[in-house]
Amino acid sequence: MQWTATNSEGYAAPAALATDVVVLTVREGHLLALTVAREADERALPGGFVGIGERPLDTAQRKLHEKTGLEAPYVEQLGAFADPGRDPRGWIPSIAYLAPVPPATVVPDPSALWIWARGDMPLAFDHREVLDAAVERLEGKLWWSNIMVGMLPAAFTLSEARRLYEAIAQTRYDPATFGRDLKATGLIEATGEQRATGPGRPAAMYRFTSNRPEWGAGRRKRIALA
Repeated sequence: MQWTATNSEGYAAPAALATDVVVLTVREGHLLALTVAREADERALPGGFVGIGERPLDTAQRKLHEKTGLEAPYVEQLGAFADPGRDPRGWIPSIAYLAPVPPATVVPDPSALWIWARGDMPLAFDHREVLDAAVERLEGKLWWSNIMVGMLPAAFTLSEARRLYEAIAQTRYDPATFGRDLKATGLIEATGEQRATGPGRPAAMYRFTSNRPEWGAGRRKRIALA
């Protein structure tokens, strides 16, 4: 059965409003996206219908908490997806959100599956288009914003940050230049603490200066390794 709706003038109108959340992380050098099971063995991005009295952001945060248990995740609006044929149940636009999460995030939903974000696994609705847009957004804001505040721990070493940045940018950075460039954005600051990561000198710890979306300088030229 297909849902239908009309406005006060009798014209066809969207039948509902949904949200979809693109949950991204990095594991073993690969950018991954979270999917959940639907009927007919389909896989889809987490999401759901906007409830009465909810803002789309509230719905996205609620769905993200249900799937990951994260209390205060980094979430930013990705865009609106409203092709009239995107949902077989009717004309149901969706507000999509991007949520980078830590690699160690545990997903209690037994149907959940992490897939390669840049892969070609078929997804329900227009979720492949949504996922592609999210990957492009993450890549585009990587060096110009604090979007990685959601994926890195509260305090991290520059080596930890470099491994995640390399997986997203699909390149390898010169370690010394990477550290200088990331600090030059003005988005991170030293915590004053150190962590032993091997037989050498302890590594300095850093954190993002804000947990809210923020733009940085990001003008330095980074050196990639062959």
